Amino acid sequence: MKYILNDRVALRSWQLVPFAYYFKGLRRAQKLSPEDFLLLMTCDGKTEQDPDSERLKHLETHGLIRPAKDGETLTDRQKVRFCDNRYMPGVNWSITGKCNYNCRHCFMAKDNAANLAEFSREEMIAALDEFDKCGIQTIELTGGEPTLYPRFMDLVREIARRGMDIDVILTNGALLTREMLREIKSLGFNPLFKLSFDGLTHHEWMRGVQGAEKRTLEAIDLCISEGIRTGVQICIHKYNLDTLFDTVKLMAEKGAEWIRVIRTSESPRWEENAGDACLGIDEYYDISIDLMTKYAKTGLKSELVLWQFGNYEPYCDGYYLTAVDYTDNEEKDMRRPSCIGARGSLAISFNGSVAPCNQLSGVFAKKGYDLGNIKNGVQPLLQDDHPYMKSITCSTATIGKNRTCSACKYFRYCLGGCRAIALGFTGDFTGPDPSKCVFYNKGYYQKAKKAFDEAGKECGKEFKCLSPIPALDESM
Repeated sequence: MKYILNDRVALRSWQLVPFAYYFKGLRRAQKLSPEDFLLLMTCDGKTEQDPDSERLKHLETHGLIRPAKDGETLTDRQKVRFCDNRYMPGVNWSITGKCNYNCRHCFMAKDNAANLAEFSREEMIAALDEFDKCGIQTIELTGGEPTLYPRFMDLVREIARRGMDIDVILTNGALLTREMLREIKSLGFNPLFKLSFDGLTHHEWMRGVQGAEKRTLEAIDLCISEGIRTGVQICIHKYNLDTLFDTVKLMAEKGAEWIRVIRTSESPRWEENAGDACLGIDEYYDISIDLMTKYAKTGLKSELVLWQFGNYEPYCDGYYLTAVDYTDNEEKDMRRPSCIGARGSLAISFNGSVAPCNQLSGVFAKKGYDLGNIKNGVQPLLQDDHPYMKSITCSTATIGKNRTCSACKYFRYCLGGCRAIALGFTGDFTGPDPSKCVFYNKGYYQKAKKAFDEAGKECGKEFKCLSPIPALDESM
């Protein structure tokens, strides 16, 4: 009897992760035992197998293989690939720095287009070939405005041709069409479209283009009507708080899968255009607690994410707090990368330069930090001795050596926090994240739990904390 890999399965091997497979639609690879890996290598539609093998039955039950039809063979994507680099599952790719909106907070605004670059077609193809060679499976497309990139659909088709996946597209929505969305679906992709919308009656001011609010609302409706997974990102500041809840509620009622609220940060462009409109950390946390609990009481079903504060998960009436980032295994926590997100996604700027995350790309460029450029090859970046790899594998134990964190009794719970915030506020990549200091030292864990307990009593529900800290719970 002959077996073949499931159509969605592809075998991969990397330095330190020699036996693994991708299942298309899942971002991260799954580890295998050496025995299962070697057995799966023979499930090629050609090799005769023992039909009574318990191991083969186990692999078939778990959806990794199936009986082969006559003449079936593996695709190039499915065949085992030995990658001479460290494992990296995905990329966050700013394919262009250009944008058709003139946002007040973003250095990639339309009026700065002359200073911004984008990938040529030759560079785009070379980058995709490099990703494939390195065993990178999943691509997140961003910009600038990615749909403004003149070869956007060409890029999408090239990704499909290689059997790779697109899991997220970040866009302002202005250029989306029904035909574009349908072609993306027809190519086998099911990405989450994250559309920026900065509040009812406020979006147009923030984005600097007349008619932007109407176009974005139409784009959200278009995505949802086409069955596209749709998320909405809302940048908040002192000027748009009056419609924040109504905006979130409307997005959930429309059917957005995911709603993310982000504190607009202290960029030079934002301060020039909006003065002191940034929310302080305390203000942002207070607003986050109020919004999460008020939203939880509505019974609406969209996931609500408050950037760097917490998430409300309506499917289980549960919430977790971002600053709580530990497990029961302290030794393992100290060894892990200080940012799991950075370790799982190669962040690429519109000029090809890399950074631990794209939130840091502007800061790195301004400070003259150089961690490499994918136009000189991706595989060299993914070696143990390269500065880029060292930055994304920087351990929490390393962060814990700075003066603030080493003396803090809460470090065990936050593990140092966000590296982008730490660098932005302190100028030190391994320094403390002051937003986490505020969270713990000013009792926001306790405040959030108390607020959810009170909200539950008001609406007859029991909201569960999915990130408990027993030591702090006992002191409440």
